[in-house]
Amino acid sequence: MSWRSSFRCSKFRHVFGKPSTKEHSYDGVPITRSVHDNHYCSANPCFIAVVTECAGGGSFLVLPIHHTGRVDPQHPRVCGHSGRVLDVKWNPFDDHCIASCSEDCTVKIWDVPVCGVQQNLTKARKTLIGHSRRVGLIEWHPTAENLLTPSTPGRGAICPGGSQTRPKSPSGRTAAPHTAASPRKDLHRQPRAR
Repeated sequence: MSWRSSFRCSKFRHVFGKPSTKEHSYDGVPITRSVHDNHYCSANPCFIAVVTECAGGGSFLVLPIHHTGRVDPQHPRVCGHSGRVLDVKWNPFDDHCIASCSEDCTVKIWDVPVCGVQQNLTKARKTLIGHSRRVGLIEWHPTAENLLTPSTPGRGAICPGGSQTRPKSPSGRTAAPHTAASPRKDLHRQPRAR
């Protein structure tokens, strides 16, 4: 009779991560402490964006992915929000387009130059206004160039990211320019209480 264990042996039991070396990491980035439940950074094949701590509005850094090491405290930032930035997301179809949302009830879409941010960016390509409360989350559609911007439970807007057309409410009707609308139940499904 052969001995058989009552549990499966894991292939990853003795696997340990290896931290990167100092020259392959970012150092001195002033990361924010106020992103609530969101991520404080977003990356794509060209850049990494990090929400930073600052006074008098919101900003974030855009760093080239291959230029690691110590980050200059005076590094140029993307700053155009009057409130704290809560989330940043890269456009999945354009490596030089990023969206940011903040406590000032706006979503801004930015164009990052090919060479990176060389001076402070203050002019957004598009500013989406119309939310009545802070916008805490943004998501790009995985197959279309649309942006979903929920602001409060049960309220949000679908905004076209690449064109200058009007946003649509989740029910398919054309909304007022960049105005929030109530989503359908299949877009934002709430768990049922039992």
